[in-house]
Amino acid sequence: MKKYKVRLTGMGIEAVGIIPFENEPTIEEVENSTALYLNENLMKVESDEKFYADDRYMLTYEELQEEREKKLILGEWV
Repeated sequence: MKKYKVRLTGMGIEAVGIIPFENEPTIEEVENSTALYLNENLMKVESDEKFYADDRYMLTYEELQEEREKKLILGEWV
């Protein structure tokens, strides 16, 4: 399972959340999941009056890398 950080800016708000997907999501899947998370209040939403238009939005997402614990193997941290 991959986790993605999703950021929605525009329409007077800025929303940020972490959304998990089973595999590489399509743009439509990201948009649908973002809408679901917004409806369920699972994203952090703040007012954003600085965006240039009230009728547009910008949606960005990036895959989060899992932090792995280092292991000491044969005297070296791996």
